[in-house]
Amino acid sequence: MDQARLEKVKKLRSLGRNPYAERFIRTGSLSTVSKFPEGKPAKIAGRVVLFRDMGKLTFATLQDETGRLQVAFREEIIGVDDYKLMLKLIDLGDFIGVKGERFNTKKGEPTIMVKEWTMLSKALRQPPEKWHGVADRETAYRQRYLDLMSNRESFDRFIFRSKFIQAIREFYWKNGFIEVEIPVLVNAASGALATPFLTHHNALDLDVFLRIALETHQKECLVGGFDRTFSMGPVFRNEGMDPSHLQEFTMCEHYAAYWDYRENMRFTQDMFRELLKTTRGGLKTKIPDRSGKIIEVDFGGDWPVVSLREIIKHDSGIDYEDYPTAEALRQAIFSKKIKLEVDVSRLGRGNLIDQLYKKVSRPRITRPTFVTEHTIDLSPLARRNDKNPAITDRFQLVVGGWEIINAYSELIDPVDQATRFSDQSKAKVEGDSDAHGKDDEYVTALEYGCPPCSGWGMGIDRIVALLTCQENLKDVVLFPLMKPDDKSAKITASPKSNSPVPPDSSPASTMTSSSTPLLQRLDYGHLLPAAHGLLKAHATQTHAHLIATGAAMEAFARKFGGDPATWKVAGMLHDLDWDKLEKDYESHCGNTLEQMLKTINSPAELLADIRAHYAEKYGAEHPLDSMLRKCLYCSDELTGFIVAVALVRPSKKLADVEVKSVKKKLKDKAFAAQVNREQIKKCEELIPMPLDEFIQVTLEAMKAVAGELGL
Repeated sequence: MDQARLEKVKKLRSLGRNPYAERFIRTGSLSTVSKFPEGKPAKIAGRVVLFRDMGKLTFATLQDETGRLQVAFREEIIGVDDYKLMLKLIDLGDFIGVKGERFNTKKGEPTIMVKEWTMLSKALRQPPEKWHGVADRETAYRQRYLDLMSNRESFDRFIFRSKFIQAIREFYWKNGFIEVEIPVLVNAASGALATPFLTHHNALDLDVFLRIALETHQKECLVGGFDRTFSMGPVFRNEGMDPSHLQEFTMCEHYAAYWDYRENMRFTQDMFRELLKTTRGGLKTKIPDRSGKIIEVDFGGDWPVVSLREIIKHDSGIDYEDYPTAEALRQAIFSKKIKLEVDVSRLGRGNLIDQLYKKVSRPRITRPTFVTEHTIDLSPLARRNDKNPAITDRFQLVVGGWEIINAYSELIDPVDQATRFSDQSKAKVEGDSDAHGKDDEYVTALEYGCPPCSGWGMGIDRIVALLTCQENLKDVVLFPLMKPDDKSAKITASPKSNSPVPPDSSPASTMTSSSTPLLQRLDYGHLLPAAHGLLKAHATQTHAHLIATGAAMEAFARKFGGDPATWKVAGMLHDLDWDKLEKDYESHCGNTLEQMLKTINSPAELLADIRAHYAEKYGAEHPLDSMLRKCLYCSDELTGFIVAVALVRPSKKLADVEVKSVKKKLKDKAFAAQVNREQIKKCEELIPMPLDEFIQVTLEAMKAVAGELGL
């Protein structure tokens, strides 16, 4: 905040002029008024972007959404006092309103001769230097308003995006489609092969996903009787970030009853021809290819159609039909010395084919091209081809190496759909985080009968980026998510609250003297399905203990505002190596555990959180500096102790265990003597939480999974 500008605010107030006006009635926009005939009166408003004092005459340039217009202040017209006041109080960046007459300067520039002026909003910070635009891209992303106010090219890019979306909607309405709204929070992450975001619904006490696609609900609309629907809005995929991928992006999807994918291909060509004519004025346009080189692409004529199998075979020498399993295909890729961009060790066959295609074929496609005949394991929602059940009736539109459209004849057979969901769920448990999850509610809808149909999806951000020649999707998203920088205000929001909470009043901050916000951390809850797979593979003797600790950690996450799935994963895997080590405590949480976690591509944060609970060995490297780590450290011993207490009850059931019985046994040092009681009691110091409450939360969480524990 500029102190000198703040003083001007005080001066305006002292003169009875409110520096932040309620409203201002304009004759028209700046571009409209600039076309007025000379002598016509007008009232205009805008931001001051240029200011030139020439003695008794001062020129300023105002800017609004439509452009810029010059205004002139002449001392003899507005009066000496008001002229001096204007010079003292107006700064670059201020919003002002003026009343005057339209005229042309000697150079022919449209100008308003000011008779009256009003301060509409006093800017308290200096705008970008000389209004030449924000050169630093990170600043442009973090403070988009600075980019917009100083960079007309950027401003126009977002105007284009809005008009492009408008043109899409108008094309749909003209072709008999209606727009439907799709929920963001869903019980099953369905509609695409992608890793979802997991969150918690407090009112329902239910873990839910952020949608990864707009598909299944629209097909349920067809079940209900709609003929053609479309939906447009954000989807969320918890995957890698790079210039061509964002975790939150805008999708457009449509579904048409009684169509097949061929009719959708014809519709796509018609749509693009009209969109480009409307927004670009023709069918030829320039776009950046995958390497960033600007190329000209002609969307006219008939677009070529190629099969996925043939194009991969041509470009790599691999016919994936010769390799029926993921392992066989993986070895074929290795033998050809083809290095894919991702870790392929846990990918299923469908995702392997997809990654191979993206490496060897897609970058070579320049002109608009339909890629068809994708394999069944790559398309869990697409209809099987009648002649070849190993492939689906699907197409992708690729331009300049970019996938623009994904579409197919939809699978409407509920039995086939349920089987494919089951196969995808198995792949997810085995470590393929991008595999499709089950969606039983959707299968139920299909059982009531869905008409033959074809669906279609396009990423709005990507097509806008291509048409405006941007290499980074953040350049076509007004407010892309950015990691907080050091200058960010130290306010966090609990996942269980809609209101910002200052650190000194948040649950986490009252429990530690650390200056680090404990809840601003990496989440890895997407590994939950893979964690269950690891327990099945490696934890026979410790299975109950790990399930119990996972349940307890999930309960503590909800209490302290952490991500329940992340905390549960840490609890489930903290002793994963114990059976393998045969009680070799010294090697616990070492290389064996690290290798196990690598099989599910876990982040380093998970291993660090687990090692923190072995404080004697790893305390210096991984201190108990987060609420997750503190709760894991204390609950690790307690869950095992509660199991021991249950086993000495006559019923051997957790239902008969009470907090007072657990506390009573804690005092008996001869009972479960191997349990570190001091570690449990540390909850009162580290968290802090009274021992009774800590036991209560843990016990209730374990009772909720008693069936799985056999107790």
